[in-house]
Amino acid sequence: MTTTAAPTASVESLVAELLTQQWLIDLFSELAERQQASTAATEKLRARDAATHVFWPFHSPQFPLVVREAHGSRILDADGNTYVDCHLGFGAQALHGHSPEPVVRYVTEQLAATTGNGYCHPVEQQLVDLLGEFVPHCEKFAFLNSGTDATAAAIRLARAHTGRRMVAKFEGSLHGVHDLGMHNTAFWYHGHPTHPFPGNAPDGGVERQSALTGVPLADPRDLLVLPNDPVRAVELIERHRGELACVITEAASSSFPFVEHTVPLLRSVSERCRALRVPFVLDEVLTGFRFGPGGAAAHFGIEADLYTYGKVLSGLGIPLSAVGGRAALLDHTQTSGLPLTDIGRKTCVQTTHAGNHLALAASYASLRLLHEQRDTYYTETRAKVDGIQRRLAGFRGETGIPLRLVGFGDFIGSFGFLEKDSYDDYRAFAGAVNPIAFFLLTLMLRRRGFYTLSLPMLFTGGAHSTEDLDTLVDAVTDSARELGRHGFPFVLPGADGA
Repeated sequence: MTTTAAPTASVESLVAELLTQQWLIDLFSELAERQQASTAATEKLRARDAATHVFWPFHSPQFPLVVREAHGSRILDADGNTYVDCHLGFGAQALHGHSPEPVVRYVTEQLAATTGNGYCHPVEQQLVDLLGEFVPHCEKFAFLNSGTDATAAAIRLARAHTGRRMVAKFEGSLHGVHDLGMHNTAFWYHGHPTHPFPGNAPDGGVERQSALTGVPLADPRDLLVLPNDPVRAVELIERHRGELACVITEAASSSFPFVEHTVPLLRSVSERCRALRVPFVLDEVLTGFRFGPGGAAAHFGIEADLYTYGKVLSGLGIPLSAVGGRAALLDHTQTSGLPLTDIGRKTCVQTTHAGNHLALAASYASLRLLHEQRDTYYTETRAKVDGIQRRLAGFRGETGIPLRLVGFGDFIGSFGFLEKDSYDDYRAFAGAVNPIAFFLLTLMLRRRGFYTLSLPMLFTGGAHSTEDLDTLVDAVTDSARELGRHGFPFVLPGADGA
């Protein structure tokens, strides 16, 4: 079920019309009644806590939950409602689910003896040795707190190594919330009538565009935005090779999740960067340890100078990220220890709580558990997702409703409505995405006992049973049928991808 293109001016009226229909008002009322304790608690919290629980600018959580307990794939909210959790802490708990017993036990043992931060601890060596088995292509590591920290540190290390300042990133990619990362992201839903795509910049790249207020437009000497076109991207890298400190890209882009198109691009860029001696940074914050033990880099055979890790690197939600890669770059943060000797010759990426011992212990215990399960974990997870995809394909054939689970690596996906299985162009895909569908599917799944935050994401792994996922498919297909009965436009009118 689709609609024809509509004038730009009609989009806002369409949204207003959709969201004021009586059946949706009834849905909102039902959720408000169901979550009274959570709603009251979060409203009180927001009076003093401005940012902790905000996600995706311009698309904050609807009816946020206060979670009292979480085990495996289940969460219990303040009102006593139990949900199957598809969100899993932005995917950070996706490996084993919430509170896996071996990880909780190991971290609890460490609590009695650790200083927390600021000192060397035996668990650091344990984790480094274990990471060496997972990602042997990384010669050294620097531990940090967040994915944003990791990508910012990788950029600093590349700049220190080359003495250059320009960073190249791809249009639509997301590398954390530091200022360079917050340019030309998917946050603005480009391709829809009210948000046209930026034009071309004088340097030949995509016109730079800040994604947020408070983020100044980057100097062209600092940022080059590459199109998702292999020929043009390589041409721009060659043209600016004398200015580039690094090229950074997601190993599998959340904004263009079609590896059949992105992997050849990454291989081409990686090879050209190596030939030009331009450091190549592969952002594996989302993909590390998910595609396989060695992440997307090993799975697809992509070589980089630096790799960034986060999300499932951590355990129990204790913040941890890392930069790994060639010693020649990471050594720029190691000093001689002699007073005054290294001033002006070295850089720094460490922070007070970076690599604190509890975070390292949780990571070690979680990855050790994954290492024990490595012979079956990835095949079993892929089999679960294959089952979802088969059922959705059958649903599309039966109903004509273009419901899909679009993801990458079979471990991260989002439910949505798209006319095609794959898109060979980032802009065509971005324009086809319907953010109103995200909003509604999230709430409709909540009604049916499945929790996502503000997008209908599914982070799969060891937490979800086959029964969990079968029931989830029932819920999302029932939701799609309900939308169809009410005349929902599955493809947003006036979008470039419509």
